Amino acid sequence: MRIIHVMDYFQPQLGYQETFLAKEHMKMGHEVFVVTSNRYDPLIYSSNKTLLERRIHEAGFFVEDGINVWRLKTLFELPYEIWMRGLEKKLSELKPDIVIVHRIVKLESVRIAWLKKRRGNFKLIYDDHMSFDNSTSILRILYPLFRWTFSRLIQGSADALVAVNDAAKDFMVKRYGIPPELITVIPLGADDELFRFDEVARQQVRSQLNLNESDVVFIYTGKIVPQKRLPLLIEAVTLLKSHDNLRVLLVGSGPTNHIEVIKQDIRNAKLDNNFIWHDAVPNRELYKFYSASDVAVWPREASISQREAMACSLPIIISEASMVTDLVDYENGLICKEDDPSDLARQMERLLDPELRRIMGQNSRRFVEEKLSWKVSAKRFIELVS
Repeated sequence: MRIIHVMDYFQPQLGYQETFLAKEHMKMGHEVFVVTSNRYDPLIYSSNKTLLERRIHEAGFFVEDGINVWRLKTLFELPYEIWMRGLEKKLSELKPDIVIVHRIVKLESVRIAWLKKRRGNFKLIYDDHMSFDNSTSILRILYPLFRWTFSRLIQGSADALVAVNDAAKDFMVKRYGIPPELITVIPLGADDELFRFDEVARQQVRSQLNLNESDVVFIYTGKIVPQKRLPLLIEAVTLLKSHDNLRVLLVGSGPTNHIEVIKQDIRNAKLDNNFIWHDAVPNRELYKFYSASDVAVWPREASISQREAMACSLPIIISEASMVTDLVDYENGLICKEDDPSDLARQMERLLDPELRRIMGQNSRRFVEEKLSWKVSAKRFIELVS
């Protein structure tokens, strides 16, 4: 089959859901294309300039990270919205069997719904990630308008509607007005071939970072932005000062002013020896840093990286406010109380036990292999319309 993934912005270097689904569909033997704009997401670009180089690109056909990509010219771009020129024409030329549109409240979602109504010669799946916790943009005031104008069109044109978790499903029901029985939850996953424990990488990275074998490394990966609540991690480590072999590895990037605030907080707490900074790395390199670590921790918001860390056999610590507490269903990690550095410190201290880390790490890998691999997710997307 020919499968088209449509999204307004596409950054394959960073390894988001769209990239891995497209790759897995290719591995299944399908002909796959991504149709997107000739620009990177402005917010993602501002936090990852060292990896993404420039934001605006030429339009045309490219092979990016092994994926066939059509980048369309941009007619106009607004905050959180973009209009791709010739979208309907390109889809008609490609003659897809399945179109998967990523994110529902977007102009291209409505345009493709109208195309499906007119042509009706392909299966249409909508996939959405929004939740009440991350619905913070000014565009949230448009959800009621969308509900009373385009929600019925989307429902009537879609062959399947997908939420990435229960929180996203709840948001689709309450904000988009979509009946819950029309929504299937297909969780985000991890590439369990790319992400795996690598002993050689562990030794290399720990050597580069001047880590001793006795050091217990807690890794955080992702955006360095206020909503990730990294100060909670600093406060927790302050409470664990007596453990002189505890290290925290921060891998990511973000606004310079916010990073400087975090670094100053670390200096003020006299924790310079406990924290190690590393710029964001391409997604395909992250497994090396997980392999070099002993525990993965996210003090507040959820991240797709949690599953990738699990695939590398790491136990995880996540917040009860993350909305993905089911990620420790295999007894492969611990949950800390929301915005409570003392409880975060308690959970970190528990995982200073090497035997507990070993058992939970094995459970993490098993969880990914059995339920959270992109292989499983990609197959389920196809099964929805087969």
